[in-house]
Amino acid sequence: MSTLIIINDQPSSGKTWNALRLSAALVGKDEEVEVFLMNDGVFNVMKNQNAPSEIEGQMTSNKIKELINLGVNFFYCSQCLDTRGIEASQITDNIEKSNLPKLAEFIKNSEKVITF
Repeated sequence: MSTLIIINDQPSSGKTWNALRLSAALVGKDEEVEVFLMNDGVFNVMKNQNAPSEIEGQMTSNKIKELINLGVNFFYCSQCLDTRGIEASQITDNIEKSNLPKLAEFIKNSEKVITF
């Protein structure tokens, strides 16, 4: 089974953290997971993030690296990146550039779609 998770929120969001935790739980149940980051969700895959001490244990960039190592594929919306003035060179390795037509394809091919 395949699940697409769409993340719209920034790194400090509880929604984002829970989306990443759910991704890990689904992988643990032998689910194929892909994550698409759009809107402020693209901030989650920027290099050199420093979480405030209050949420240091919930640093999204570290969780994303763990998930990539577990086989989760991550994609970011290139237009969302451009809109926010973020350059592709600022994005963590192993995150694939994508766009809305590709997102539509992901949705069509996924058995489940969950948005955060």
